[in-house]
Amino acid sequence: MILEAKNLSVSYQGAKGFVDALVDVSFGVEEGQILGIVGESGSGKSTFAYSVLGLLPGNSEKKGSIIFKGKDLTLLGDKELENLRANQIGLIFQEPASTFNPVLSIGYHFRELLKIKLKLKDKSKIDEIIQDSFEKVRLPEPERILKSYPHQLSGGQLQRIAIAMAISLKPAVLIADEPTSSLDVTIESQIIHLFKELREKLGLTIIFITHNLDLVKALCEKVVVLYQGEVREITSASDLFISPQDSYTKQLLGSFKDLEESV
Repeated sequence: MILEAKNLSVSYQGAKGFVDALVDVSFGVEEGQILGIVGESGSGKSTFAYSVLGLLPGNSEKKGSIIFKGKDLTLLGDKELENLRANQIGLIFQEPASTFNPVLSIGYHFRELLKIKLKLKDKSKIDEIIQDSFEKVRLPEPERILKSYPHQLSGGQLQRIAIAMAISLKPAVLIADEPTSSLDVTIESQIIHLFKELREKLGLTIIFITHNLDLVKALCEKVVVLYQGEVREITSASDLFISPQDSYTKQLLGSFKDLEESV
């Protein structure tokens, strides 16, 4: 396993005490694999992503271990986690526009990322990496896009740029937190195809978080089903749709089939 959660629990403090978001979850992803984490809103999917990167809010409490390449991330300090974020484990957010400061150009965002994370100063090297990343995510007109501001680009373009920025740092693992939820169906399909290409070309390990079972079927090899913070089933994507074992998984698939038939 390149990344593995062991007995991971996370709770958030509210007005009436702590509320569980993850409860003793254990699962992992193999190097080069695409793992899907599926569940309804509030199941703990995003909490897992933020736990891995040490991005949980101050009112949270975490127990258990998260092992990455043999190292327990829960034991690392802030500086060590900061060095690990993006460089080793990348994160693609749900809403593309939230990735960018609206008053700064795309080029400024990209160049500053490379300067800070890769400690690069050579302009030609920076431009070379940007050009290569744009090509990998199939973004045309890089000069125009780099001069543009976020509001001048579509959601699909912004998500491709976010992916380009993430892979420019050559992370071992890429976590995609519902990256297509704000995109239309056509663009969503293109982004899914892009993730497949990047896995093949770069050997990326991808953790794909979603509530959309269509995307799980199209992209993932292994699936973790979460419900109210608990792991209800871990199985291959093919077995998930053919022979689900858990009662909640069966209900989830039943709802999915009902929706398909009603469209």
